[in-house]
Amino acid sequence: MVHHEIVLAGLGGHGIIFMGRVLGYAAILSGKDAVMTTSYSPAQRGGWSKAYLVIDDEPIEYPVVTRADALVATTLEMLYSELHLLRDNGILIIDSDIIREVPRDLSRYRVYRVPAHTMALKTSGNERTANMVLLGALIGLTRIIDPEYIIKSLKHNVRRKELLEPNINSFTNAYQKYMSI
Repeated sequence: MVHHEIVLAGLGGHGIIFMGRVLGYAAILSGKDAVMTTSYSPAQRGGWSKAYLVIDDEPIEYPVVTRADALVATTLEMLYSELHLLRDNGILIIDSDIIREVPRDLSRYRVYRVPAHTMALKTSGNERTANMVLLGALIGLTRIIDPEYIIKSLKHNVRRKELLEPNINSFTNAYQKYMSI
């Protein structure tokens, strides 16, 4: 049995919920069971956004993240807010284009500083695909799901078709870079 707990946290507009939806649907397409819960700030602009995913090869008995295997954070506030859920030696992915310095000891975790906006702009010409860079890094580092299912999920979930290829390109580029680390 393979059980994964993932936390995605950032600001509204960073594509946190979309990233979770793509990952959860990809897990289901691959034959796994997946549950996602979300929470977000009531603020209309600049509010926080979080997605919690449990992915398992077997039916999920308890759909709440209690000891995350990985945390993806796009802001320092959300990093600190959700860090207590990350298990020792868990994977911590930080969007280093937004979180430039972390004034806290993170030596208990495997930390990866991913310049998501820079990579998205270089790869797809669109910074809005930074969330797919972060997802590519997550899948490359964890191997939770075969990347073909992420691409199938993107094809299903991307509503504006002109954004499909930029999202796929950003995901694929980051996946290839981080799977070799």
